[in-house]
Amino acid sequence: MSQPDQALRAWRPGAIVWDLDGTLVESAPDLATALNALLNEEGQYGHPVANVRPMIGGGVAKLIERGFRAAGTPLDPAACDELVPRFMELYTACATDHTHLVPHARDVLQHFYDAGIRQALCTNKPMSVTQLIIDSLDISGFFSCVVGGDSTEHKKPHPLPLQTCLQGMGAQPQEALMVGDSGADVGAARAAGVTVILVPDGYTGVAAATLGADHVIKNLSDIPGWIGASTGLKRSA
Repeated sequence: MSQPDQALRAWRPGAIVWDLDGTLVESAPDLATALNALLNEEGQYGHPVANVRPMIGGGVAKLIERGFRAAGTPLDPAACDELVPRFMELYTACATDHTHLVPHARDVLQHFYDAGIRQALCTNKPMSVTQLIIDSLDISGFFSCVVGGDSTEHKKPHPLPLQTCLQGMGAQPQEALMVGDSGADVGAARAAGVTVILVPDGYTGVAAATLGADHVIKNLSDIPGWIGASTGLKRSA
């Protein structure tokens, strides 16, 4: 076991900040539905869900940019911004159709909630649809603070969204843990001075092990065993 891993296993965080897409929820099918509808409206072919997955993570404008570029029609940033309102109309209409929690997500959230550890959500997804999704999945009660992609002036990997979560929980960087799936999560955590763990199969086009996190877990149920907060994860039936 490496020295960082040993340190994590001996450490009990006072606060945990979670990413949403690819970390706690599988939302790619609904995002692909909205993106493909937008592409079709603009005379472009859509993409399979598997191709959309690595496009997710930089916010709506970035998803639009990646989608059109992959369709062979690159758009400049201004054109992408103009399409954001229409994408949001399309996405809001389907955002909860197929989006669901990843395995162990509810159990782990409940575990840390019961342990008295503060939890927050930090996502680049717009706040309106973020709230819609977490309400529909009945997990909003686990979070004392939720920061969306339009809640602050910047998105991850800028540290401001994560710092806003910490402020909302009354937590210091050195007592906090970030759990995510992408380089944006690592970048935000590093810039904010927060320990970061990644899941291995989220929405990123590169291997999680190459992104510079403090640890990469096999799945969410591993987290309690890698930090000192664990008294044994209780799994729901």
